[in-house]
Amino acid sequence: MKRSSWVRVSLLALVAMVVAVPAASAKKKETVEVCKHGCDYRTIQDAVDATGKNAVINVHPGKYKEGVRIVGKKHNGVTIQGTGKNPKKVILEGKNAKDPEGQPANNGIEADGVNGVRVLNLWARNYLANGIFIHGDSVSGKSCNGYLMKNLRVSFNRAYGLFAFNCIGGRMTKSVGYGHGDSAFYVGETPAQTKPKWTKLDHLDGYENVLGYSGTNSKYVKITQSNFYNNGAGVVPNTLDSERFEPTATGIIENNNIFWNNFNYFLPNSSVKTVSNGLGEIGGLTINFPTGVGIVLLGADGWIIQNNAIFGNFKAGAWSISDPFNEGDNAISKNNQFLNNAMGRGGADTNAVDFFSDGSGSGNCYSGNVSSTFDPGSAPDSNLYPGCPAPPPPASGTGTSAGDGTQVGDLIGYVAANPPETQQCAWTEHAHPAFENFQPLSVTPGPTC
Repeated sequence: MKRSSWVRVSLLALVAMVVAVPAASAKKKETVEVCKHGCDYRTIQDAVDATGKNAVINVHPGKYKEGVRIVGKKHNGVTIQGTGKNPKKVILEGKNAKDPEGQPANNGIEADGVNGVRVLNLWARNYLANGIFIHGDSVSGKSCNGYLMKNLRVSFNRAYGLFAFNCIGGRMTKSVGYGHGDSAFYVGETPAQTKPKWTKLDHLDGYENVLGYSGTNSKYVKITQSNFYNNGAGVVPNTLDSERFEPTATGIIENNNIFWNNFNYFLPNSSVKTVSNGLGEIGGLTINFPTGVGIVLLGADGWIIQNNAIFGNFKAGAWSISDPFNEGDNAISKNNQFLNNAMGRGGADTNAVDFFSDGSGSGNCYSGNVSSTFDPGSAPDSNLYPGCPAPPPPASGTGTSAGDGTQVGDLIGYVAANPPETQQCAWTEHAHPAFENFQPLSVTPGPTC
């Protein structure tokens, strides 16, 4: 080859290498920086699009008006994190935000079919649906296993704050959620597993939401060392036909403070409006979730509620109920245990009653709960609230989704109150003595009773 030809070929090859290197490095770069000026990227979405597995996306302080979407296993192990420990410094702002298609953003961050997602140290607020939404589809093979949501703040998103759906294993920790039209923290549609991987929720604060925690058909969930207060209802594992893998089963609620869940969000002056138009109808009556209740087990199987402080809830500390209208009759309250809970702060800040059972199901039991009171029905308390272990039905419930007539009548009268804000008319209200640095929430004016 002539020298001139060799030089020309070499120069062309060198140019090709120079052009190719930036694009290749962008795809393989393990850690990238996002900020308004002077970083690798100016938006979180651009950083996601340019990186792959196990990428670390550091987001510097600022306000990011975007809806971020992460799709597929090519992003397994991705981390999106604020660069500091204060989540208030890195804000994902939902007002007027757009998603990657230019449509109004439903979610602050959505991960679809991605394993090992980690989201840390940021604040997602004012989105049309959810703050952080991680989901899969185990039927089609899209998984979202082993996620971590840590040191997050989520507020006034229309539906949920931290939302995990159809995932196996994960953790929500050291986070705060408030102002949601459904719940601050949600785990739903958990597939049944022969060797379960548990989901842990710990060191959370949920307040001023319709529900503090909600989990439709959730399983293998442990909720611990958290505060749920000033919600419509505090902690609500539930079984509904709206999602797969009924019922909600095999969960633990322990070592939490569950108190002052008397937020009447139905009132006109409420800062929050429920995203739901009710759970359905019975005989023309619209059924809503209750207000004034600390824990609601709806059609739950095998939950353990233990060592919690439950107080100051103006309708009840805890409910255990079934849904006889569930398709397939999957929502039966059974095998739930209420153990060693401290009720009503020793009489200083009582619940209206500590426990309410509709008398349905079987195997539900109550033992070691300090200062406990029970809502009476036509069946004896020993049948409605047996000690542990519970005897078989009919000594511990009807064994079916149908309950005690008196209790079921009271239940329907409450959840079908019309208008729903008048649920408050059935509360037993009193002033709350001080508890740590928390302040009770009250919506005024109240309902016309």
